[in-house]
Amino acid sequence: MIPVALRRRAVPVLVATLLVATGTVVAAATADPLDPAHNVALPCEALSTPGLVPRSARNLAHVANVCGFVGTDIEFQSRTAADGTVHDYAFVGSMGSGLQIFDITDPAHPQEAGGYADPGWEDDIQIRGDLAVIGVDPIVATPKTSACLAAYSATAGGIDVLDLHFDAASARFSTTLRGCVPNLGGGSSGLGGGAHNAQIHPSGQYITMLNPRGNGSVDIVDLRDGAMKHTWRIVQDASLTNVACTTPGMSFRCISIGRPGTWSPHDLHFSRDGRTMYVAAVGNDTVIVDVANVLAGQVRTIGVAPNTVDAVDNSNNVAISHQSDITADGKLLVVTDERGGGLDHTDCNTDPNGIIGGAHVWALAPIAGRPETANASPASPVKIGIWVYPNPGLLVDALEPALAAIGRTERACTIHVFRLGGNGSVSPGEAYPGLDGVSRLPSRQLTTAHYGAGVWWLDLSAPSSSVDGIGEEGRSTWGNTRGWNIMPGAETWSAKEYKGFVYSSDMSRGMDVYSFTTCVDAGCVLLPTNSAGRVSGGGKLEAEFAEFTITRGSSIGGTGQFGLDVRYVTGAAAPVGSLTFKDKADGHRVEATAFESLAIVGARATISGRATVDGKAGVAFFLEIEDLGKVGADTFRIVTAEGYSAFGVVDKGNLTVEGAGLLGR
Repeated sequence: MIPVALRRRAVPVLVATLLVATGTVVAAATADPLDPAHNVALPCEALSTPGLVPRSARNLAHVANVCGFVGTDIEFQSRTAADGTVHDYAFVGSMGSGLQIFDITDPAHPQEAGGYADPGWEDDIQIRGDLAVIGVDPIVATPKTSACLAAYSATAGGIDVLDLHFDAASARFSTTLRGCVPNLGGGSSGLGGGAHNAQIHPSGQYITMLNPRGNGSVDIVDLRDGAMKHTWRIVQDASLTNVACTTPGMSFRCISIGRPGTWSPHDLHFSRDGRTMYVAAVGNDTVIVDVANVLAGQVRTIGVAPNTVDAVDNSNNVAISHQSDITADGKLLVVTDERGGGLDHTDCNTDPNGIIGGAHVWALAPIAGRPETANASPASPVKIGIWVYPNPGLLVDALEPALAAIGRTERACTIHVFRLGGNGSVSPGEAYPGLDGVSRLPSRQLTTAHYGAGVWWLDLSAPSSSVDGIGEEGRSTWGNTRGWNIMPGAETWSAKEYKGFVYSSDMSRGMDVYSFTTCVDAGCVLLPTNSAGRVSGGGKLEAEFAEFTITRGSSIGGTGQFGLDVRYVTGAAAPVGSLTFKDKADGHRVEATAFESLAIVGARATISGRATVDGKAGVAFFLEIEDLGKVGADTFRIVTAEGYSAFGVVDKGNLTVEGAGLLGR
């Protein structure tokens, strides 16, 4: 069932795909030898092929896709436009394409709304008010850093710091680079520390850079007085005499949290008041640290959630402490185990008995009905259980041929980036007053990415049980699965709920949008709601075709010709009309025989149906057009279920969209 708080728009919506055009937000990445950590995006024509059924799904339906880039993390804000309308925005990190910004006010139709193009390999994106931070962590095999950071080091990585400029009249963002801060000194193979993740403190006074290497660190960048100075490097005792702390000429000083040995901080989360940070330190436990006086160089360990709680190597132990967030009330700490790493660990989809990662739940305060937590506190966390991925069994990936072409067949499927209800980007509540960005889920629920296992929705409010009809993995002791969706080609980096929809950033698919519903497998492919209106297009003379040069698709450089007249009247069973498309170069021909949907949003229309394609009947097709009011501006895109696609700007003839109404409303 859909939680009451999420019933904002619980209606069927069209699965739409937005192409992110090279030269606007996404900068084309230069050729690069395939590295497992440097992914390649699936071609847009593969993702927008009609009829893609999830490999497995339950209670999450796919709504929309934005393709053409390698997605990583994702964050949110809401802003008020000049006309008083509140617009919602997704800020999406990428590998090699910079920061993407999308208007997601209508989740079924994300619109490009600005960005920052940069060639660096970004893992993380953080937003607070008008401040944006991009974490850059080059990989040893094929280091790629940002243009700004390259002036300091070709390999070290660090952070780019951007100013966001919101134009209320257009409801779009522009960006300017304030500067960058390299994470120099130490690191592995002389490559410096990098910023595998970066977090803006809730006060906005400093940024943390996280370096998960052997002598790792949490590095503090002081923003006070308009400065961006790397002042402190937080380590454990053994690193104080390591090159990470003894390299001469550095702007920072090392301070220890008072624990012996070293640590490898991967990610962190702040308490609501910002005085405490919860650090997921890979193989060195999850450490709770007092940072109330960090800008004065004072830190101390409060408590530890240890990785190893069982002498036997099993799922009760954490192999890779990857993320460590607290619930909005501060009573639970959720630590995820990226066991096996995210590159080639496929046991969760291929081996029902493998030791795999999951979510580990610790009490930081007494929990009703759990007497063992009576004395739980941040200084003395008490583990109450684990949730392990319940392999639902997957269909063969429909995109296997496209995946093979980019060297990515069955993908790793361990757990990755999540968001708990009631939390913003760095802590419980808003990252910046008045700009929202907070998950609407209940505080004990979360959505999470699972790489090749897609997107999952969990409830961590009670012991694991299968009485609700969803079978839990036998090793799970705390938490219950509420839903999932594993789309073809999924390699999902992050999945976070905002205002009733789940947004995922994916290394193969770009960005996807999901809705909460009640469905199973193929039933999670939702039918659209039609819009009253008419869409037509052709040449200047009756029966003459319009034409465009194919700039993306199966026959780049060729000429596409089409004639189109489709309309829908409220109350009718389906749209009616005609569509003929021809590819002059290869002779490909599409003749529509039935229309299933017509959806109009402003100047954009999407049409789906069945057609005879090169003599074969019953082939599904998807059409997306945009009427921009003049020759040389209108766009036309067609995709068929057999894999053919063509996109271009109409340079002969015209397209007209008449009608209105947001899809699904």
